[in-house]
Amino acid sequence: MPRGSPEQLKLETNTRASSQLAGRRRKGPSPPPTSSLRLAVSPDEAAAALGVSRDYFDEHVISELRIVRRGRRILVSLAELERWLDRSAARVGRTG
Repeated sequence: MPRGSPEQLKLETNTRASSQLAGRRRKGPSPPPTSSLRLAVSPDEAAAALGVSRDYFDEHVISELRIVRRGRRILVSLAELERWLDRSAARVGRTG
């Protein structure tokens, strides 16, 4: 396809328009930052951090945690998750 042909111009215009629209779209929730500056996580992230499903987390874990509620937003402190894990850990004694 020779440069400057109607097909080429149409292709270039469509490519530019779609890249401009992509910059204007609203983005969903951003992924969690990888730095250690984060102090709290959502219940979904807390469940994932513990390796359990969200349903299991809601049924068995969240009622034992101190959480922060602001409107519909729920935050679970990472320190609280660690405290819960330490309190809930089974103590295994030596046998034999």
